Amino acid sequence: MSRVFLISVLSLIAVSVFAQQDSTFMVKGKLLDAETKEPVPLATVLIVNKQTGTSGNNVGEFRLPVNIGDEIKFTSIGYEPVSLMVTEELKASIDKEPLVLFMIPAVYELDSVVVFHIGEDFYLKRKKGEPIEIVGLPKPTGKPRDWSKPQVIVDGGGIGIYGLLNVFDKKLQQQKKVRKLQAAIDYRKKREEQLNAVYNKKIVKRITGIDDRVIDEFMDFCDFTEGELLTYNEYQITARLLNRYHAFLRR
Repeated sequence: MSRVFLISVLSLIAVSVFAQQDSTFMVKGKLLDAETKEPVPLATVLIVNKQTGTSGNNVGEFRLPVNIGDEIKFTSIGYEPVSLMVTEELKASIDKEPLVLFMIPAVYELDSVVVFHIGEDFYLKRKKGEPIEIVGLPKPTGKPRDWSKPQVIVDGGGIGIYGLLNVFDKKLQQQKKVRKLQAAIDYRKKREEQLNAVYNKKIVKRITGIDDRVIDEFMDFCDFTEGELLTYNEYQITARLLNRYHAFLRR
């Protein structure tokens, strides 16, 4: 009797397993940007209750096996997440045509920034370095002289005035102005190189796919400040570019 009962239980288990396998079906679909209707590439597709999933391809298409009652979550950088429950109605609609989901671009707002002064006694502030003492030389007394200004020195009963003519030397003053101007030119050149490394036509075209005929107009339309371009990371610049591109298309 017990042997017959064991066989019956095993049969029921086998039928249950086969039934579960039969209930698995393939979900196929495509993810699109809700504003531009362009594909959302390489999105993450996760079955939440099973902690398994896959990813979309370069044109937003995806496919994965699911069961009735599964929860699917779609995520992608720069977009709000989308969740979907697998129901009998969903299965019936997928049998007729692939699933199409629209993802809404995410808008990130920065919190307010508070700037404060760090005191000299702040425990994280690096202390100023001590002067290097050179053995064998007499230690300087008093404050060091500022040789860029005229100096009056009493030596051996005599009085010497040093650097006084520098104030009236037109050639020397002109050289100082030229050095300052050259320093400003070098700084500006370095700044432009830094800006071009993060924001140029090649980068803009790669992110937006904009036509060459209007790329100059679009870059003027973006009107990014130097501070934004030099402080934002690659992801923030990409998000700002896409937002401005959508605004450029809607204008």
